[in-house]
Amino acid sequence: MTQKLDRKFRLTHLLLPLAAFAAAALWCELTDVDLTLSDRYFDFAKGVWPQKDAWWAEWLIHERGRDLITCIGAGALLGWLASFFSQRLRVERWRLFYLALVIALTAGAVAGLKKGTGRHCPWDIDRYGGSAPYTKLMEPPPKACGPGNCFPAGHASGGFSLFAGYFAWRDRKRRAANAWLAAGVLLGSLYGWAQMVRGAHFLSHNFWSAIICWLLALALYIPMRRVLARE
Repeated sequence: MTQKLDRKFRLTHLLLPLAAFAAAALWCELTDVDLTLSDRYFDFAKGVWPQKDAWWAEWLIHERGRDLITCIGAGALLGWLASFFSQRLRVERWRLFYLALVIALTAGAVAGLKKGTGRHCPWDIDRYGGSAPYTKLMEPPPKACGPGNCFPAGHASGGFSLFAGYFAWRDRKRRAANAWLAAGVLLGSLYGWAQMVRGAHFLSHNFWSAIICWLLALALYIPMRRVLARE
């Protein structure tokens, strides 16, 4: 019985997500969907991204959205600390710790990857008034214009980092876990779309952020599964 459950878990939580990501990544790599979508948000006549500084995209979704994820991570960390003094929170101790840990590690991992990959934002591309030539993610990045700092998508990864809540509670509270999963998908997608509208990211950047967040949460869940399943 355990073997069947483990096989199903590997299928639904590793193989299927990887297959979906591979299909999405290939779609972006083999077509011009990144440029097609970004073209819709760029005003070629004026040479600007009309929504780059729009209050709803910059102040609301970008800045306040970032603050929301920070508050969730900080709240989880404070909850973990409080669990050593609160009987009520003690049962959630390691789930809160796991949630805070994944959110923090996601931010650090994505920040490091952005510096290491050297990819440019759409607003850096010569097609949109910048100086860097456009290259697909599987092509070598341009060297003449210097490295970029735009891949994978940092803001979207904040939303997708809430996948951690799904893994934290999936063995104890399935409804809560599914709510966390939905929140991760919705916020990650919203954050990613808003940054696309501003010219900060291509669609493919968001797909990569989603799978990075999922795999990181999964990788930390596996060794912590027993303690996360405790009452």
